[in-house]
Amino acid sequence: MRFYITWMSALAIVSQALASFPLYYELEAPPGYKEPQVQVETLFQFPNNGSWVDNIALRSDGSLLLTRLDVPEVWSVNTTSGNATLVHSFPNATSCFGISEIDSDVFAVVVGNFSTETYKPTAGSFSVQKLDFNNADAKEAERVSDLATVSSIAALPEAQALNGMTTFTKESNLVLIADSPKGAVWKLNTKTGHYEVAMNDTTMMPAKGQALPLGINGLKVVDGYVYYSSTTRMEFCRVKVDDEATPVGDFEVIASGFLPDNIDVASDGTAYIATDPQNSVVRISPYGQISLVAGGQLSTQMPGPTSCRLTEDETVLYVGTSGGQVAPVLGTFKEPGKVVKISFA
Repeated sequence: MRFYITWMSALAIVSQALASFPLYYELEAPPGYKEPQVQVETLFQFPNNGSWVDNIALRSDGSLLLTRLDVPEVWSVNTTSGNATLVHSFPNATSCFGISEIDSDVFAVVVGNFSTETYKPTAGSFSVQKLDFNNADAKEAERVSDLATVSSIAALPEAQALNGMTTFTKESNLVLIADSPKGAVWKLNTKTGHYEVAMNDTTMMPAKGQALPLGINGLKVVDGYVYYSSTTRMEFCRVKVDDEATPVGDFEVIASGFLPDNIDVASDGTAYIATDPQNSVVRISPYGQISLVAGGQLSTQMPGPTSCRLTEDETVLYVGTSGGQVAPVLGTFKEPGKVVKISFA
C-alpha cells in the first residue's frame, strides 16, 4: 500500500469528512463541571507560507522544540520572548516528525523523507535521532549544532511512515512510535537501538476506501494506558499496557466523529487534540464529552493545527500549525505555520 495522494484528492477526503460529521458534540456534563475559559494568542510565526510545524516538545526551561514537516529541521522557541532559533537541520532527509524527551534535556526525533506536495514518504528513509542539550561541546558527538549534540539512535527501514512518538517511561529507555499506514506502534529502546512492533489493532489501521492511508497518528502514555489518535478512522482510543508496553486490555474507542491529528493528555485523562483540516483544538473529557477549545472550521485563528503540548502545570496549551496547507480555510486562506498559546483561566 502506497502512502500517496494528490492535493485535490486529499482535499476531497477532508471535505467529505467535514460534511459528514459535526465539529464537536455537547454531551451532558456531570454536576459541577465547568468549561474553562481560554485566552488565545500567537506566540511565534514563521515568515513564509508552506512552513509546517508537525510536533512540539517542552523543555524543562520552559522553551519549546518544534519539528517541521516541510524541512528537516528542529527549532527552539522562547515562550517568554517569542524568539525562535534553529537547533539543527538533519542531512539526507526532508522532514521531521515526532519528538519526545527520553532523558533530562535529551530528545528523540523522528526523521525521514516525505513530500508535502505529493504526501508520499520514501520507504526505508525513516530513523530516530537524538538531540542532547546537556553537552553541546562534547567531542564524541557525530554532529554538533550550536545548541545540542546530535547522534543517531536507530534506523527503522521496515517502517512504512513513522509519525508521532511518545516516551513510554524514561526508566525503560523505551519510546513508542506510530507507523501511520502500517497501523502499528513500534517500540524502540533508545539505549540499545533494538526495535519491534509493540502493538497493532483495527483501530490503528487506515480506514478502508480512503485514498490517504493514514491510521494511527499521535500517542501519549498516561497511567498505564497508551492513548492514540487514528486519523482517517476519525477515532480517539486507548489501550492498557504492561511495563513492557505490551497490550493487556481492550482497544477502546473513547470518541469519534472528528479528524484527529496529534494529541496531549492531562494527568486526569482529559485529552487535547489538534484537528488540522477542521482548524480547531478539541477537548475530550475523561467521561466522554467532546467540546471546542479554540478555532473552528471557518476560523482563521489557527489554520491547520497539527499538534499540541500542555505545560507541566496544565495551565497552558501550545499548538503548532501547518497554516492550513492540507485544507485552506474557506478553500483559499493559508498562512505560514505558527505556534499558538492557549491559556486556561
